[in-house]
Amino acid sequence: MALQAPVSADRETVKVGTHLLAFEPPDVVFVRFTGDVTNADVERILDAFTEFATASGRAYLLIDVADVGHVTPEARRVAAMRQLPPAYAGLVVFGGTFQQQLVAKLATLAGWFLRGRALGKPMPVCVKDERTARAWLVEQRRAH
Repeated sequence: MALQAPVSADRETVKVGTHLLAFEPPDVVFVRFTGDVTNADVERILDAFTEFATASGRAYLLIDVADVGHVTPEARRVAAMRQLPPAYAGLVVFGGTFQQQLVAKLATLAGWFLRGRALGKPMPVCVKDERTARAWLVEQRRAH
């Protein structure tokens, strides 16, 4: 069972297909994948992230994969190739089985090698739980 994201009065949530997207000011977009992921889902999530990041000036992606289903090859391709906004500050993935973590790590590292490294962005991180993921965010904020 996935952890529930903290509830905050200023936290806006929307559904993208079966997935939850939460905007946590000042600089976090929380994504909880639930079920299968299509390229259209990834496009809509990244569009929303880009809008939030651009408006806030800096934003992190916090992604829960505990309840993810099948990720289509097209969705993986979009995630790996999509240019992120200059305000993108980092990515941390948590939850799921060992196999889900492995796939998430490989996919996020591929994207980082293709675009993030050249932009000086931090390497994506995959951790076991939400508490560790949020601790990583705190450290990133301190470092930048």
